[in-house]
Amino acid sequence: MMKKIGFFGGTFDPIHFGHINLALSLLEKHQLEEVIFCPAFVSPHKTDAPPVASPEERLQMVERALAPISAFTLSRREVERGGISFTVDTIRELRSRRSKEERLFLILGEDALAKLDRWKEIGELLALAPPLIGGRGEEVALSSLSLPPLMAQAVKEGWTEIPMMVMSSTFLRERLKKRVYCGHLVPAEVLDFIYEHKLYLK
Repeated sequence: MMKKIGFFGGTFDPIHFGHINLALSLLEKHQLEEVIFCPAFVSPHKTDAPPVASPEERLQMVERALAPISAFTLSRREVERGGISFTVDTIRELRSRRSKEERLFLILGEDALAKLDRWKEIGELLALAPPLIGGRGEEVALSSLSLPPLMAQAVKEGWTEIPMMVMSSTFLRERLKKRVYCGHLVPAEVLDFIYEHKLYLK
């Protein structure tokens, strides 16, 4: 029987409940057996704004956030590889090293769709790892895409309506800088790490 694995890439600067809600909702709705969280070394879409936390700090925060959920695993692949982290390269590596009895799926939030047509080798990426997109309004999100028909169809097939948490790492960093309460946005273990290492406070 084919084992379904989700792949969730991102900067995770820092990881927050929005990320966890998205991954958990898609895991449950699509009966995935595992979701791999893979922090980018440098996101190709954020080369002009590098992460605030170091790669190792982001890995440690993700590791702490995932600990309570056994189906969530951490991959250090992109951080160890260095350079710009192109998802298609990582998926190719995973595909070559994982069992043929496993099928990879690309986990995306609704906000990622706006730039999806600019991703490196997007056609091959969606063929290797069909997308699972968690969002709210399908018609609004899909109507704004400028993808070729086959890619648009893959996105439409993977669209999944989930309860959304409207937040971002940018919003969380702004709250941390203001030193206001953030316990409703990020796991306590991650928040402890942030305060211990004085991240995002300046």
